[in-house]
Amino acid sequence: MHGTQEQVVQTGERLRDGSPQQAGERREYISLTQAAKLAPGRPSINCLWRWARRGVIARSGARIRLQHVRIGGKLFTTSEWMSQFGQALAEADVNYFDLDSAPVLHNGVVDPHSSTPALHRSASHTRPTRPARTNEQRQAAIERAERGLKGMGV
Repeated sequence: MHGTQEQVVQTGERLRDGSPQQAGERREYISLTQAAKLAPGRPSINCLWRWARRGVIARSGARIRLQHVRIGGKLFTTSEWMSQFGQALAEADVNYFDLDSAPVLHNGVVDPHSSTPALHRSASHTRPTRPARTNEQRQAAIERAERGLKGMGV
């Protein structure tokens, strides 16, 4: 052969810890079409493809991907991996949703005697807010913008 080297690629699934799958184990792969039928809300096949390839950014900021294998040009997953994906998203969201500080409602009114005094998520989970502008500040900004436009000849 004209100087070409034969490349041997070892195939075989690896477990999450990187160790190869045992020879006796067999996974029941399902197509993304079948997986979409199993998922709550029946997401589209394109949605599952995005979950596998790009992942979903959880509220906590972590990117969670649906575990999959690519055989030929098609993606496959397992029902077990679908469950693990849902669990991983839920776990990543737990820290974002601070349920201990959620208000307790009684007949549509916040109970002032509830054991959860905070009406909003804790400060570590809220975005910094800018103070609202006064009417005078707003009017001054409009006048500055109008002067700038007149200076440009608009």
